[in-house]
Amino acid sequence: MDCPALRDPSCFPFVRALEAAFAAIATELDALSPSAFVESPDSLTTAAPGYDERGWQWYGLAGGGPECADHLPHCPATAAALAAVPGLVNAGFSRFLPGTHLEPHRGEIEGVLRCHLALRVPPGDVGMAFGPHVVRWQQGRCIVFDDTVEHEAWNHAAHDRVVLLVTFRA
Repeated sequence: MDCPALRDPSCFPFVRALEAAFAAIATELDALSPSAFVESPDSLTTAAPGYDERGWQWYGLAGGGPECADHLPHCPATAAALAAVPGLVNAGFSRFLPGTHLEPHRGEIEGVLRCHLALRVPPGDVGMAFGPHVVRWQQGRCIVFDDTVEHEAWNHAAHDRVVLLVTFRA
């Protein structure tokens, strides 16, 4: 796929560590109460009928508010994997409830890339698009991309989609 926003995950050594820790990270995610997640600080509102960005929920682990210091001890395997990410800016579990659709948008932080380690990917219409280029998450695998390139993301499936979202300096 010739998409200028996407980066080859194999170019980033920490990706191997994240993918190797997938099972342990997913176990830590499963131990969290759904009520521990909050509305994502980046989520907006109901953008259009049927597309509710408020379905984007977040469990901060690094680089966020004071809750990250409280959350990280509950996720030691995740913390160890994140320690291998050079230039870590922020990280957390990003959950899209069924029906969540983030309209086309651009990230605002120049000089960083985003990595998604797919933890829970339900069957159905779940994806991310950069213009005509559609990307599908694969459980246990990472996607690395430039968040400043316009993109949209959605979960039109019947169950939650969860990734470990990692922002790092490029």
